[in-house]
Amino acid sequence: MVHSDDLDAHLRSVEEDMEYWRTKRLEPRVFRLLRKGEISFSDIITAAGTAGKHVPAPPASGATQEEMVAALELRLGEFIRGIQVASSVIGSNVLNEEGRDEAGVYDGSFKFGHRRVEGPTDDRISGLGRYLGEEMLLLGCVLEVLVRKGWVTDAKLEEMLRAPNPPQFENGAKIVARAWLDPAFKARLMDDAKGTLRELGFALNRTPKLVVLEDTDSVHHVIVCTLCSCYPYELLGNPPWWYKHDSYKDAIVREPRKTLGEMFKLSVPGEVEVRVVDSTSDVRYMVMPRRPEGSDGLGEEELAKLVTQDSLIGVGETVRPTGAGAP
Repeated sequence: MVHSDDLDAHLRSVEEDMEYWRTKRLEPRVFRLLRKGEISFSDIITAAGTAGKHVPAPPASGATQEEMVAALELRLGEFIRGIQVASSVIGSNVLNEEGRDEAGVYDGSFKFGHRRVEGPTDDRISGLGRYLGEEMLLLGCVLEVLVRKGWVTDAKLEEMLRAPNPPQFENGAKIVARAWLDPAFKARLMDDAKGTLRELGFALNRTPKLVVLEDTDSVHHVIVCTLCSCYPYELLGNPPWWYKHDSYKDAIVREPRKTLGEMFKLSVPGEVEVRVVDSTSDVRYMVMPRRPEGSDGLGEEELAKLVTQDSLIGVGETVRPTGAGAP
């Protein structure tokens, strides 16, 4: 789906993701560090002068609404990546002795409020860009404070932030292609996905456990997160807007086969079981779709191009190679 197909849905997804990561991941951690005396407000303020070196500069404004929304989504991915890195560093250096209520997130008497950006599309794009820029500045300050506190070196922080595999679904596609070609790699992947991918340089800092689900002649897997939007971000990039929408969550659980047909035009044969798997904060999933017919003889790079984001979630198929013929 391109942005122009449902521009409002893409903007809504950016807003929801930004607010989720701001109110549930970034600002609660800053508040916790402040309350525990690990950092101070003056630390954050004095770090502002050099905070920009840890966060990429905002992309040039696009000429069209679609280009501007695409730039917002790219910026959002950088924001999420930075929060994941900061959380990993903080978790390695500060003992967390507090429960969820005390974290300032789930306590009914203290919550970080969500902002809403209203108005015409251009105003919403501008407002979201401004908010995201402000949060990126705060994130940059936090990252600089972590360096100044000696919890991580500049070099290590930059290595984590500039990992060789930026979050995008093509990462998952490459993994699937390699598994199709290398049985030994596939076996390791199915046994210990996170450990196996760590060897390849994937920084799965905030994915507690990753499970790869293999589609077969008799089972087709579909991933959903019924509670929020848990997703293997590092491997698949930002989740599609519909992944977090109740129209998908509710329907795919109640009537998976019907929902696949109506929402995604995916027809699963009656003799194939449709198995819906619920992702959680503890376990994230990725589907290994079946290798398409007519792909014999293709190399890893060519095979990776046949894997779609939808097929990695389980709501779509891989692409048949050119000239493979109809099924």
